[in-house]
Amino acid sequence: MKNGVIGACLLVPPLAFAQAPGGTSSVQLYGRLDASVNAVRMSGTAVAAPRSHTLLSSDTSRWGLRGTEDLGGGHQAFFKLEQGFNADTGTLSSPTQAFNRETVVGLRHATLGSLALGSQFTPSIAMSLRIDPFQRSSMGAMQTLFQRGGAAGNLGYPVQYNNAIQYTSPTVGGFVGRVMVATNEDASPFGHPASYALEYAQGALYVGAVYDRLNTTGASAGQPGRASVSTDTVSLGASYDFRVAKLYGYLTKSDVDRSFGMRGGSVGVKVPVGPGEINATYQVRNVDDAAGSDARLWAVQYLQPLSRRTSVYVSVAHQRNDGAAAFGLWPSRADAGGSPAAGADVRGVQIGMRHVF
Repeated sequence: MKNGVIGACLLVPPLAFAQAPGGTSSVQLYGRLDASVNAVRMSGTAVAAPRSHTLLSSDTSRWGLRGTEDLGGGHQAFFKLEQGFNADTGTLSSPTQAFNRETVVGLRHATLGSLALGSQFTPSIAMSLRIDPFQRSSMGAMQTLFQRGGAAGNLGYPVQYNNAIQYTSPTVGGFVGRVMVATNEDASPFGHPASYALEYAQGALYVGAVYDRLNTTGASAGQPGRASVSTDTVSLGASYDFRVAKLYGYLTKSDVDRSFGMRGGSVGVKVPVGPGEINATYQVRNVDDAAGSDARLWAVQYLQPLSRRTSVYVSVAHQRNDGAAAFGLWPSRADAGGSPAAGADVRGVQIGMRHVF
């Protein structure tokens, strides 16, 4: 009976409660489940034979709680707790963090902007959602080549800062500014991460620019004699909606202090087709390392909504890896056997379903 009561409570829509003296507050349960069958084939190299896999993969499935409280005088408190999980196995995305995606508490005002404290996504994530036709999902997701961590290593934009403070300005003439700083709390690598962003959105046009600066251990950047080294990343993105098609563009430059760097970019398009849409992208990543670890990715997707909350999709993609590059196709690259050998190309077909609540 107890479990039944808990389950019934989770099905109740967002509630609003009268507050004194501030006003009203609301709490919302939300989430997304995305799972797909991925058939991938990896080419052979001088040291690895060709491989083929069929994988059931989860694509950034998550659930969360978010809410607001009216404090009066135009002030509002807000919070967010978000946890990632794997829809294909039921396991958590992080074995060590209960809410690994974001834990945020803050204050906002329509004319003063907002101030948020906690573990937060960087401004680069906010911009990527505006200039990626795949919306950071499926085989054409831009994080495959440009997001720091995983196969991208030290090069690319950072995803998230812990112990962070972020100020977001009010919108003035279409412009919004973001400043985000964090403390390492005297832990290696030393140095305080920071991100700065300026975005403009007016009508059909969006333009954004982000500068990220953070530290990594010297050993992970091939400089074991140094406790930490800095990484600087500059990213520019834009989109324009012509109604018959929406175009996207992205440029990025990432450098590790006294080491190597990366230059990259992408172009993309979203074309409405009846109730559905066709998404396409071409991405380039060039690294100035001795191995010539460059990469190319193209992908095409058709997405068909079945309702306001549920969609099905099919994607095809080709990932080309040179030198020491070993990028797999998202999201199957996160599964056992989903990443190729260095220099191996990957071809894939994906059929999936997505439900949001």
